[in-house]
Amino acid sequence: MDSEVQKRSQLQKVQINGSLLKYASNELRNDREVVLTAVKQKGCALQYASNELQNDREIVIAAVRQSGYALQYASNELQNNRGVVLAAVGKYGWALGYASNNLRNDREVVLAAVMQNGEALEYASNELKTNREITLAAVTQTGYALFYASNELRNDREVVFAAVTQTGRALKYASNELRNDREVVLTAVTKTGYALLHASNELRNDREVVLTAVTQNYGILQYISQIFQNDVDFVLKVAQIHSEINISPYTQHFKVFNNPEFIREAIYLPNIKNVKIDKCRVISTYLPSTILDLLYGLI
Repeated sequence: MDSEVQKRSQLQKVQINGSLLKYASNELRNDREVVLTAVKQKGCALQYASNELQNDREIVIAAVRQSGYALQYASNELQNNRGVVLAAVGKYGWALGYASNNLRNDREVVLAAVMQNGEALEYASNELKTNREITLAAVTQTGYALFYASNELRNDREVVFAAVTQTGRALKYASNELRNDREVVLTAVTKTGYALLHASNELRNDREVVLTAVTQNYGILQYISQIFQNDVDFVLKVAQIHSEINISPYTQHFKVFNNPEFIREAIYLPNIKNVKIDKCRVISTYLPSTILDLLYGLI
């Protein structure tokens, strides 16, 4: 088979699946038309191109526009090319990790990366991790980016507020001071009840904060402090909010669930739809016999 026939055959293959460039001859992996066709179909086919073409700006741009991840296969020279890297991080923020150190310290490049994926902040230079505008953009895209922020910015109320507004669990990465900020914590638990686990001890004993968390996610009930576990009014309020009494191995130790008067009052709340024991409407040995007798008579 002559070289022109081989080229046409390879072109047909990579038009369908760019990764098939892997099986091409060295000659065809150094052919601009074949490689360009391959990377336009699958950017990461760049890894199979010749070293020469991995340093070809047009081919690399085409590759990273199809998949920003392909930047890792570009030459060192093009990993330091601003236009190439901007194209890559605009498609895939984490491609910042394959950029040169010089460009990981470039404000425009890093801002473009974190706007596409906030967690790309991980790969920014230490200097830009202290940049407030960049960090705000990152945590606005995903609150989890707060993990990569500087200690100073993890204690910045506006930055942390933006993070927990996007992802409640980002509270975990806030400073101790802001984990004790009532408004910040209320915002976090409103978004994700489990953010309560990262609040200060003081706020984990704040009735409104805890009720907001349990309202958002009933599952957090098992982690609330004993103050509320044994508070009849509080547990009744939770039952009203969720229209059920849910007694499981995680909550059976609540003293209120061993109180027949509480069970009787809870069952007769106007909006209670069912009594769940370990996720089923079944009486089990989790409760003392006095309570079981009562439930058998009421359910």
